[in-house]
Amino acid sequence: MTLPIQAVQAAYYGRSNYRTPPPDLPSLLLNERIVYLGMPLVPQVTELIIAELLYLQYQDPDKPIRLYINSVGTYGFETEAFAICDTMNYIKPPIHTICMGMAMGMSAMLLSAGEKGSRASLPNATIVLHQPQGAAQGQATDIQIRVKEVLANKATMLDVLSRHTGQSVEKITKDMDRMLYMTPETAMEYGIIDKILEATEADLPVPAGVS
Repeated sequence: MTLPIQAVQAAYYGRSNYRTPPPDLPSLLLNERIVYLGMPLVPQVTELIIAELLYLQYQDPDKPIRLYINSVGTYGFETEAFAICDTMNYIKPPIHTICMGMAMGMSAMLLSAGEKGSRASLPNATIVLHQPQGAAQGQATDIQIRVKEVLANKATMLDVLSRHTGQSVEKITKDMDRMLYMTPETAMEYGIIDKILEATEADLPVPAGVS
């Protein structure tokens, strides 16, 4: 027995009468100018974050962008974080950074690099400062080159953190000798964030067709 074919009407997206396939979740977030960093900073993740930031600047060069961070940072890919940080400074829209879960190492640096006054954390998040890490192997010359690169990355990280937190390079260097775990309150005193979000401060617009 052949069952009759029934058409199923999919949820629609958009504010017009024309129905379109429902977008994926990252597209929904991007439509509301939200960029989510929820993975370690490997090259593929960096490419996506930078592309989203550039796209949002093209859409509206004046409207703020929200960058939500829940990432362990980098391991041997420190230049990836610097690429995102440079893009944040290069584009015109202000970047509002929010830590949810954890911002570790280079991700903590990105958290501090947001728009002053608009760097925030959820109340139970953890912010961790630590030195750039990386493994070196091969010939002695190759190891020496890698050590120089790690030291150069550390100097750049210290400079960025110092500029955005107001702490001296010497203090940050001493604090990063061992992993420095911070509560949102401690991170706010340190200058990494400006406020702690206890509840949603503003109602985000909900796209049509999404409940």
